[in-house]
Amino acid sequence: LEGLKKWLDEKEKLLNPEKREEMKKRGIRPPRGILLMGVPGCGKSLSAKAIAARWKRPLYRLDLATIQGRYVGQSEQQLKEAFETAEHVSPCILWIDEIEKGLSGGGSDSSGVTTRLIGQFLFWLQECKKDVFVIATANNVKELPAELLRKGRFDEMFFVDLPNKQERKEILELYLARYLGVKAEPDFIEAVVKTTENFTGSDIESIIRDLAYQSIAGVLEIN
Repeated sequence: LEGLKKWLDEKEKLLNPEKREEMKKRGIRPPRGILLMGVPGCGKSLSAKAIAARWKRPLYRLDLATIQGRYVGQSEQQLKEAFETAEHVSPCILWIDEIEKGLSGGGSDSSGVTTRLIGQFLFWLQECKKDVFVIATANNVKELPAELLRKGRFDEMFFVDLPNKQERKEILELYLARYLGVKAEPDFIEAVVKTTENFTGSDIESIIRDLAYQSIAGVLEIN
């Protein structure tokens, strides 16, 4: 996530009202949003929460699957109302989790609802005048419509991959300290890091959490 962190550091400076006024005078739109795609369990959702905390903005989650209605025009109306709500509470961050589940299948959708939702979302993303920053996450980029991935839709797209050796070490040390209150020996850390190759961050957390359960239950003694 180093590339994402660097990008956020640069864009955070543009949250300043003076910078935003300067952009307005030059006819430059503020950063509109990013797309995080990649392996499940590697920090996409956590990144959305971390960005909101870092930028000190409220975070609202939009589940596109829940706006699907059975009646003609219902889905489009509910999506419109969701966007209007986000604009009303701006400045804010709108987190669209697993966006591919709500906007996939445009070509095979006989009713045309998905195609209209895609068009509605892209139009709003382009034309929204309020200070709403969108963070969309996707596990399967192949299910995303091509028009969503075109350059200029989102300000930037980031691929979140499996953690490397150093990242696994940091994740392991973090959860050992948080869940067990211990700082493990370097040899132990190195051995665990070696055996957790191809593990996601959530996999590593789950392992340490299970140890914490056993410790609290008195089944396992942690020295």
